Amino acid sequence: MSDVLVRDRWYALIVAGPSGSGKSVVAENIGRELSLPVIDADDYHSRAAVDRMKSGTALTDEYRENWAERLIGGMIAWRRRGDSVIIACSCLRRRTRDRFRTYVNEARIVGGQVTIAWLEVSPEVLKTRLQKREDEHTHFFPASLLGSQLDSAEPPDPQNEPGVVRINVTTEPPEIVARRVWEAVPELHPFVDRSV
Repeated sequence: MSDVLVRDRWYALIVAGPSGSGKSVVAENIGRELSLPVIDADDYHSRAAVDRMKSGTALTDEYRENWAERLIGGMIAWRRRGDSVIIACSCLRRRTRDRFRTYVNEARIVGGQVTIAWLEVSPEVLKTRLQKREDEHTHFFPASLLGSQLDSAEPPDPQNEPGVVRINVTTEPPEIVARRVWEAVPELHPFVDRSV
């Protein structure tokens, strides 16, 4: 496989979905395949936000908005280096997704684009995954918060929201889901020539 990186435009793919949807590992797979940097939104939570979630208390919109602004700071850092980026971020609310899209216009990025790939996963699968993570102590988000997260989620409708694709996920391994995201987002295709 030979990489054909595009350097004359800036692009961000956000792999989104509720906690447990697999967005972080899917984003890592895509980033590795396309030789692009990956931002994991979990790394941008404040200590107060992490402690709040660990204690079983859901985040408010104020926490989410501050978190989104820190993530945009990370996007800016990579853009200044000339690198497009893959981002793993829940993007539960439309206002958060709109904020990422608005950033491109505010920054007057010529040819800049943001696409959001929403991983659609059933609550039953999410609960199983979150409980497994909690039992193994591999993540700070407790399974008890799944209900409040799903209640606050505003899943995107590609018919009424620009730059969104929805990917139905069941129990496929992350590399298969990553491939399906790549196939659903033509904007990614120039980054790598898979015919070689």
